[in-house]
Amino acid sequence: MRRTALAVTVAAIVVAVPLLSSCGSEPRAGAAAVLGDDERITVSQLQNRVADVRAAQNASPQADQLIDQSGDLSVDTLNSMLQGRVIEQAAENHGVSVPRGEVQRTKRAEAASVGGEKRLEEMYLQQYSLAPEALDKHYEQQLMVAGLVEKLGIDPQSQEGQARLGRLLIEASDDLGIDVSPRYGKWDNEQVRLSQADTPWIKQVSATAEGGVAPQG
Repeated sequence: MRRTALAVTVAAIVVAVPLLSSCGSEPRAGAAAVLGDDERITVSQLQNRVADVRAAQNASPQADQLIDQSGDLSVDTLNSMLQGRVIEQAAENHGVSVPRGEVQRTKRAEAASVGGEKRLEEMYLQQYSLAPEALDKHYEQQLMVAGLVEKLGIDPQSQEGQARLGRLLIEASDDLGIDVSPRYGKWDNEQVRLSQADTPWIKQVSATAEGGVAPQG
């Protein structure tokens, strides 16, 4: 069966680039993070995402092991949410969008390559503490990165290409003006991550594309 995969490593887009890091004031009450003047990730939204992961972990036969290895789940989950928004902002900045059909097609192909949708969900839960409910959004964001690579003619395997991707993400992060509640750490604009986060899927998810992913929009 033909395997369809994403066109770029996510690790390549969070390389260090020598630009100034951002800093900000205390976010408004009830917010885990504030982006710009009017966008918030509320503590409640974050807690709901964490609860989805915990529910999936508790339903697994390896529940104790999964919970033990998931680290500071609130911090890592917020980190993933913020990095996802940075990817979305970068895609918006450069006119890249992803149709829902492409998300589902890619997800189905990946599931087929690993033994089915259930196995795919188990892999993301075990390796990346990502709940099944978050998979569609995850694939959409990865396809946005692939679309950026193709539209802008970037070679993500080259040092120059990785640096260019890093700059795109840093610029998008700066556009968002991310301000995080100190309880979750500090947003590092140069690294495009929370200073206290350790989110394995950002570092490890990678694949090669057959034919690439065409940018939309």
